[in-house]
Amino acid sequence: EWCATMPDGSIDAGKGIALMFFIIFFLMMFFIILAVMLLIVLPLEILIVNPLEVGVRRFFAKNLKGEANLREVCFAFDHHYKNAVKIMFFRGLYVFLWSLLFFIPGIVKAYEYRMIPYLIAENPEISKEEAFAQSHALMEGNRWKAFILNLSFLGWYILSGMTFGILGMFYVNPYAAQAKAALYQKLKEQKLFA
Repeated sequence: EWCATMPDGSIDAGKGIALMFFIIFFLMMFFIILAVMLLIVLPLEILIVNPLEVGVRRFFAKNLKGEANLREVCFAFDHHYKNAVKIMFFRGLYVFLWSLLFFIPGIVKAYEYRMIPYLIAENPEISKEEAFAQSHALMEGNRWKAFILNLSFLGWYILSGMTFGILGMFYVNPYAAQAKAALYQKLKEQKLFA
């Protein structure tokens, strides 16, 4: 109730107004904090995390051949940084927009665009259209396999949670990243020889 009732049945409007102002103040503070977080987190995600993702994918793809060097993680910062930022931004935007159509299309598109960081890591000059088209071609008929691969790590992620992320940091996350890089290499070989 917005207004409190007194023992004699009358309404205490002062308490109701105070409660209403408290709720409005709380909602305003929530939205201000949310806006500040978006203004800080979103640029960090776009300008730093996405290029790092490309570099990490490059590191694990090269690690399959035994020639990985830790400096590969910063690869996107040194090679066509703007292109990597642009393509990764559009990948995130497209997945978000598809997710607005009831969540499932967003998951499907996330799997369809899954190989984009590997493609950028391998060819930093790739155009946005070419990256999306190649990722689509690689994942055509393989989304379910990629989903099953992710599902195979579920037990490891639960175990990692039980160790407060320590197991994930030192074993599960690198293991999963290496397996995903192996999936990329396998799909690329299949498309080359198909």
